[in-house]
Amino acid sequence: MAGAPGPDPRPGGNRLTDVLEGGSAFQLFLIFTLATIWAPIVEESIFRGCLFRHLRRRTGLVLAALGSAAVFAALHGYVVQGLFMVGALGVWFALMREWRGNIIATATAHALHNGVVMTIMLIALAFARG
Repeated sequence: MAGAPGPDPRPGGNRLTDVLEGGSAFQLFLIFTLATIWAPIVEESIFRGCLFRHLRRRTGLVLAALGSAAVFAALHGYVVQGLFMVGALGVWFALMREWRGNIIATATAHALHNGVVMTIMLIALAFARG
């Protein structure tokens, strides 16, 4: 039937990309700030500050790193490929937490990672717009 709404023809859909594509300059600034400041502080406090430390007291380094990374990846809600990438970051951040003894290094690395990813996404979207 002509004109009837159908499924979105774009594959997969990404809420962040959708907002970035249609967002105002202020919305883009807020998203960038959330991704590079708020998310690293909150996520590192939860996953490496609390969860990793809790697991580390009860298990060895490997299990604590893998366990906290698995929860970190699962709660990001990506498809399988994304789970492995975010999980690898989670393991890396856990090892940094173990090495440094605090979450300052992990929050900084997390912020830098998110900043680079957001910058690349914004540049790619700018090129896609023409």
